[in-house]
Amino acid sequence: MFLLILGSLFVIWLIQQFYWKRKDLPPGPTPLPLIGNVLSLVRDPPGYTVLEKWRQQYGPVFTYWFGPYPMIMVADYQLMKDTFVKDGDKYAGRFKNDTLYIFRGGEYGILDTSGDVWREMRRFAIHTFRDFGMGRNIMEEKILCEVGAFNDRLLAQQGQEVSPQWEFDLGVGSVVNNMLLGYRFDEDKHAEFRDLKEVLTDHLKVVSSAPVILAVTVKPLRNLPFFKGAFQKALIVRDRLFEFFDRQIESRKAAIDYDSENNADFVECFLKEIHKRKDEKDGHYHIEQLKNVLFDLWIAGMETTSNTLTWGIAYILNNPEVQKKIIEELDKNIDSDRLITLADKPKLNYISATINEIQRMANLLPINLFHVTTEDVTVAGYTIPNNTMINPLISVLLYDEKVFPEPYKFKPERFLEADGSLKKFEEFMPFSLGKRQCPGEGLAKIELFLFLANVFQKFEVSSVTTPSLKKHLGIIMTCAEYKCKFTERIRP
Repeated sequence: MFLLILGSLFVIWLIQQFYWKRKDLPPGPTPLPLIGNVLSLVRDPPGYTVLEKWRQQYGPVFTYWFGPYPMIMVADYQLMKDTFVKDGDKYAGRFKNDTLYIFRGGEYGILDTSGDVWREMRRFAIHTFRDFGMGRNIMEEKILCEVGAFNDRLLAQQGQEVSPQWEFDLGVGSVVNNMLLGYRFDEDKHAEFRDLKEVLTDHLKVVSSAPVILAVTVKPLRNLPFFKGAFQKALIVRDRLFEFFDRQIESRKAAIDYDSENNADFVECFLKEIHKRKDEKDGHYHIEQLKNVLFDLWIAGMETTSNTLTWGIAYILNNPEVQKKIIEELDKNIDSDRLITLADKPKLNYISATINEIQRMANLLPINLFHVTTEDVTVAGYTIPNNTMINPLISVLLYDEKVFPEPYKFKPERFLEADGSLKKFEEFMPFSLGKRQCPGEGLAKIELFLFLANVFQKFEVSSVTTPSLKKHLGIIMTCAEYKCKFTERIRP
């Protein structure tokens, strides 16, 4: 009798797992109990191949199971536009489970929040950055200051093999830190930056590891020694990052003049907003919120741009004819060895095309940060319930051979028209789309152009060993560490 009951319960469980919970959702790969389809991506990193295979097998809308949670993948541009753009508010939520409160301390920050918190923090960040000169000459001047320092460091190391990752990290990190915390990483701050970068790298590695992903999605696993250890390591790394922000905030609090209308950095602006709203109950402006917003802006502002630039040099070293064409364009259109500015950009379409191709090939995010529906919606005829994860699968579009023939070949010319003007593709969306589109897109585009154009304005780049183009799995795809030489260029 006991075995009969046990067998019946097992059959009911199988029906629920493999039929009932999936019957109204778009088709997709069969999930394993508890862990879903996570192992499919882990076994075939970084995931582009298996995602494209599922698109071919199940169509432009399919279901991927993130542990016990269904995630609807939208892998067609027109469907993305009809959903995430035209009805953006319905798809602007974020995935929440108890780990949000464990890692963040609450619903704090920009990247992982939804609703009023997200809207207010995003609005405040965008408004503050505009006040600091985003989109105006003042921001360009700040970036060019870091480009000049970048060039000086490389000139001092001529004849030596250097790490472009470190140099780009330092340059982009100084841009971001100057905006957020009010200072750049001069030589006497290099050790501080190295420590901070080490913590950031550890964070990205730990939170994207299979044990942590499984522990996030399957709560009982956190009690098993292997998963518990990985989960605790993620918390330790988080604490190290927050300790850095705590020190910076306390330093700013001690020196701030709340009566002054001048603001030196983002932290000062936020602290003044806290002071102004101090009598509000249950408001969004407080120190824990500030720490989490800094956490988001630091990672999003530095890691993506610096890694894109590092990938860029790697791809160009693997395709030396591209460097030759970049230098030819510079020598033809720029009449001296001065710094390249944004005013030069209309004359440098090949460089702009190269940057686009770097972003397309680097394809930093196989799966974007998870969106969540905020009400019941219909996508391609399927009814998707409220509070369901749904994602625009932009990584698949960037490698779509129908849009980008020979998608795994590095070809900047694909972004040029026959007359040499820049060619646009609607499917090219490296900064995502809709309500969750990257708020730092404007800054990132300026940094990518000014850093890369000025590298080849000043230097020829070479390497003894051609860099590997193998992608390393993580939240952001990184390339293997490599070194190269930057030799000062002699203009004709």
